[in-house]
Amino acid sequence: MSDRVKSLLIKYGCSTLFVAVMAYSYIAARDFAGAKTWEKMVMICDALTVPGMLLLMVGALIWAANTGALDGITYAVGFAVRALIPGGRHKDERYADYVERQREKRVKGYGFLLITGGITMAVATVFLIAYRFF
Repeated sequence: MSDRVKSLLIKYGCSTLFVAVMAYSYIAARDFAGAKTWEKMVMICDALTVPGMLLLMVGALIWAANTGALDGITYAVGFAVRALIPGGRHKDERYADYVERQREKRVKGYGFLLITGGITMAVATVFLIAYRFF
């Protein structure tokens, strides 16, 4: 197996395991076995919505950070923290230099978060529709 296939299996496997553990922990805290069929559909829908939204939102946050939308905020917070350190050992860096340095450190390969989150939300939507028409 090639390294690319192994990497994809690890990424998608870990995110699927995350969804499974979150869904199981949600369902295990409720009386799933004694519930009616429509209540089971609601529980499964809720159990899949939470990890699906988490994966989508983390993927969206990484995407926003990669486009540079958060560069100003991270620069200002970093500057404020360095300014509060006693002894004056912080370096002065211009914002343009900071943005240029951040462009070199962009994250790649996070699309699996958006894909697995989207699939999880699609399955949750199917259970929501099934509940509505059941």
